Amino acid sequence: MPSDRPNHFIALRPDQAGIASLAAISERLQSWELPGRWTHPEDLHLTLAFLGPLDDDEARYLPDALAEVAGSLRRPRLALCGLGASGSHGEVPRAVFAALSDPEMTCAAMRQDVCEALDLESGDAFRPHITLCRPAPMPRGLPLFRDWPHLLEANGQAEWGPCAMSEIGLWRSSGRGAARYEQVATWMLH
Repeated sequence: MPSDRPNHFIALRPDQAGIASLAAISERLQSWELPGRWTHPEDLHLTLAFLGPLDDDEARYLPDALAEVAGSLRRPRLALCGLGASGSHGEVPRAVFAALSDPEMTCAAMRQDVCEALDLESGDAFRPHITLCRPAPMPRGLPLFRDWPHLLEANGQAEWGPCAMSEIGLWRSSGRGAARYEQVATWMLH
C-alpha cells in the first residue's frame, strides 16, 4: 500500500550555470520527441542518500543531525560526461540520467559522511548522476532509430563540461505542480 508520507532525500544542487547546462542538454534530448516525464529544471539534483517516506516527526530532527556534516563539505569538481540509464522495461529504461565524472571521488565521500551522520548504510559503489527523464513506453510508428537505446548510444560518451554544485540540502517530494520537490533545509558548499 503506497504511503501518503512524502519521500525525503539528501542531495546536491547544481549552481545556476550547472542548471542552465543541464536544461540545455535536456532540451536537446527532448527534440528526439521520445515519450517520458522530463525533470523540471528546479528539481535537478544529485542524490547522495534516499531516506524514503517520513512523517513530520521523523523528518523534524534531520536538519539538526545534518547541520555539522553539511556545513563542513566542500564543492566537488564534477563534469558532465554523457548519458546513462538505469532499470529497464524491455528497451525502455526506468530512468535516463546525465553521468558525472568525479575523479577525486568527493561525492562518494560526501555520501559516506551523510550516511554516518544519519546512521544509515551507505550501500554499493556510488556513481554520481542527475536524472533527466523517466521514460514512458514507446508508441508505435516512431521513425526507425528514434528510440531510447539510440538516444543513449548517440549521447553516451558526450562531454558537456563542468557542472558545479552550490549547496547540499534535505529535500522532500511535494508531488504538486511542475516542480515535484521542495527543499526543507539547505547548506552552502565551501
